[in-house]
Amino acid sequence: MAKRPDTAVIAGAIALLGGIAGGYAINELVRSGHIANLEQEIAGLKDAAQQPMPVDAPNNEEASAAIAKSGRSIRISECKPRAAIPGVTCTGIIATTSGSFAGSAQPGVLSFARIDGTWAQIQ
Repeated sequence: MAKRPDTAVIAGAIALLGGIAGGYAINELVRSGHIANLEQEIAGLKDAAQQPMPVDAPNNEEASAAIAKSGRSIRISECKPRAAIPGVTCTGIIATTSGSFAGSAQPGVLSFARIDGTWAQIQ
């Protein structure tokens, strides 16, 4: 006579296999959700990296105030960040406001940095 396996052992084995399969399926769903979130975050970071960063630069009045002691003023056309040190390099029309050359204007390049909240000309 053949002995029949206990039904409780069979039910336990089926429950164990079902639990393992269910746990695996849930884990894969959660993992794929995390992967989708990470892919969206990476795409957003790539888009943000391609946007030009705003340059902190003086306006015409701030730049002219920074160089006023030298008897000049500037009308800025463009400012770019400096590569090695803080500050910006601005191109524009530099006008002489005092002295024997007062009223003359010529294109030029000046560098500025914000020091204690105020723009100053730097070398």
